[in-house]
Amino acid sequence: MNPNRILRACLAVALFASPGLRAEEEPDPAMAGLEKAAEAFVTAYNKKDAAAIAELFTEDGEMCGLTGDDLISGRDEIKAHYEEVFAEDDVPSLAIEVKSVRLVAPTLAIEDGTAHRTPPGENEPPRSTDYTASLLKGADGVWKIASTRKLKDSTDAAGQLAELADVLKGEWTTTKDGLRLDLAFGWDSSGKFLTGETLTTTADGEPQAGTMRISWDAAKKSIVSWIFDAEGGVSQGIWTATDDGWLVRSEGTTGDGETMTANQELTTDGKDTLIWAVTNKVIDGEKQPDGELRIVRQTPDPDSN
Repeated sequence: MNPNRILRACLAVALFASPGLRAEEEPDPAMAGLEKAAEAFVTAYNKKDAAAIAELFTEDGEMCGLTGDDLISGRDEIKAHYEEVFAEDDVPSLAIEVKSVRLVAPTLAIEDGTAHRTPPGENEPPRSTDYTASLLKGADGVWKIASTRKLKDSTDAAGQLAELADVLKGEWTTTKDGLRLDLAFGWDSSGKFLTGETLTTTADGEPQAGTMRISWDAAKKSIVSWIFDAEGGVSQGIWTATDDGWLVRSEGTTGDGETMTANQELTTDGKDTLIWAVTNKVIDGEKQPDGELRIVRQTPDPDSN
């Protein structure tokens, strides 16, 4: 599902997904109206009723990103947007942390909080977005959404790795030029890191084991990885998401102390095939040939129970 559509859905749900909204200061009668609006949104969203959601906005209500791009404005556009969201099979469940609701005027309320969205399926970590929203009270006393705006992605480490984990988790194998490479990826015991184990086998040599660790670097706002090979070499990679996979810029040192750098690209060909391409690899100042591995998911051993 398009992540921008999901994000916009989160922002609007974030506004109203907590039925127990409370102001920061003294309780105000207006809070009852905000709570009623919250219940109405939750009901409409759970029924996947795009028209009912649109009616919870002001006539010219809007949803947008931090810089004002990707703007959805007016009830007709909001209704069409939610019709598109609800047509998908993988609409996430939503949970909200409301941090504050401020009545800045008798007819204007500002809400700040964090929206968490959890994809369908078991053990999938949520993704989180901080947001701010404004509500206006009409002449009829009904509170409606005037605007919602995302502030930043505040997903924890597990959530940032969720998409990559969906691709990598499991056991894989490939053979090329008399060499066999087996890989296995999964979450570590903390649920915050991905770990990988590799085993390289040739017909005339001892199997060589290696390990990989993948994490989210909150300062760099990037996925980072470390690879440790059986000969004492180590490399670090910085990952950048693309439309169809990830680019990895890696640098490190061999077990003999030689420096090495490389560009790597990870893409998929269906859910059971990884394509790992390496270009611009340089070891100790010498350019190495480009290469590509086509890695397939291992099937269970028919003799195993």
